[in-house]
Amino acid sequence: MIPVVGRHFLVVGFGSSGEAAARLLARNGAQVTVIDETETETMKRRARRKKNAGIRFALGTATPPAGPFAAAVMSPGVDPRGRLGLAVSNLAAPRFGEIEMASWFCSCPMAALTGTNGKTTTTELATRVLRAGGRRVLAAGNIGLPLSEAVLRSSELDWLVVEASSFQLEGVDRFRPRVSVMMNITPDHLDRYASVEDYARAKAALWRNQGEGDVCVVNGDTEVALARLGFRPPGRVLRYSTRGAEADFSFDGRAIRGPAVDGLDLRLEATRLRGAHNAENAMAALAVAAAAGVDLRAAWEAIRSYVPLPHRLEPVDAAGGVEFVNDSKATNLDAMEKAVAAFDRPVVLIAGGKDKGFDFADALPALRGRVRACVLIGETRERIRERWGAELPCHLEDTLEAAVVRAAALAAPSGVVLLSPGCSSFDMFANYERRGDAFRRAVKRWVSAACRTPSS
Repeated sequence: MIPVVGRHFLVVGFGSSGEAAARLLARNGAQVTVIDETETETMKRRARRKKNAGIRFALGTATPPAGPFAAAVMSPGVDPRGRLGLAVSNLAAPRFGEIEMASWFCSCPMAALTGTNGKTTTTELATRVLRAGGRRVLAAGNIGLPLSEAVLRSSELDWLVVEASSFQLEGVDRFRPRVSVMMNITPDHLDRYASVEDYARAKAALWRNQGEGDVCVVNGDTEVALARLGFRPPGRVLRYSTRGAEADFSFDGRAIRGPAVDGLDLRLEATRLRGAHNAENAMAALAVAAAAGVDLRAAWEAIRSYVPLPHRLEPVDAAGGVEFVNDSKATNLDAMEKAVAAFDRPVVLIAGGKDKGFDFADALPALRGRVRACVLIGETRERIRERWGAELPCHLEDTLEAAVVRAAALAAPSGVVLLSPGCSSFDMFANYERRGDAFRRAVKRWVSAACRTPSS
């Protein structure tokens, strides 16, 4: 931590994280200037409210104001390779991420999670299991509530559970969680990182400052992959695995087992969670409970009662023997592959969206024998057909609603229509939630029409 009182900080980016960071610094006696390349009417209104706190603004510019600055605090949405990111890198000031700066003011221990897929579900599960043990807990970070806002309440808490993205971990210096959870690392954000290895290195910053007295919860496969890059968990290790490897928590395809849960009946079918990837999320949460001294029976009851968030293998409706499932949150190939593997019925897959630099051929081994046909949409649909078309029937549609109609016809009479795009949504929708909502509406219209059609 560097001294704050009376010193001048530059907050880079005026999204929710940047706004919370500026407010936290100002409340602790810093002078604050916020810069953002964008300038909208909404941003100007928000800026006017913050000026009352002595915060200054430079909106609609990529040229930082004259310093000097004690430090620049980077919002996770600001690409360090973009115009503003490069301009800030030329300043004679250290750069920190928002979660790094926020951690300076945290009064309670943190459990921090990162991974490519399942972060939000695991963050929610970890929060629930800690509460089941009587702990006062708040979830923050990439889950929605900025850590800079959450730490204002940390003196009243026993734990903060922090969901940390690779973008947030890029700016870590002294951030030290009492418990870390290193989940899966598979190709993603290759439009920001030069390679999967660079992406993994950003994730590995979660371990940078842990040591004696800390606990590292780690997916066994990820531990092996990071070891090849020279990263090893620095604290006491709790491992989990779905591949039969020796671990504290393992999944045999039906139930969670392991030394820590002997005598407990932890069948996944007793929960609302579906698929081996959700077994991983549950094991990670149980390991957090174990690290915090929470009774695992109480922790499992909290997991059993958990209702998954929307857009994550969310059942939408069924008609004519066809089941419709919304997995719009699947914005990379690994998430899509895991969604397909969760079904034992033929799948008609709706995929495609904004290009993030993936080689779609990598997904073919996971789709063979499980996917009956694909309906492709969005910016990547032609590229996907080039990679999959020789092995899977591929159909192109201009809209998601047309894709639902085509997929329903292909799935009848006993298949699953699965929206699991494997791409981000930004070519056609504002975010994955809007895409999932549009899928739900299209399904409801198809089901309504199907129910009105007399059977032959």
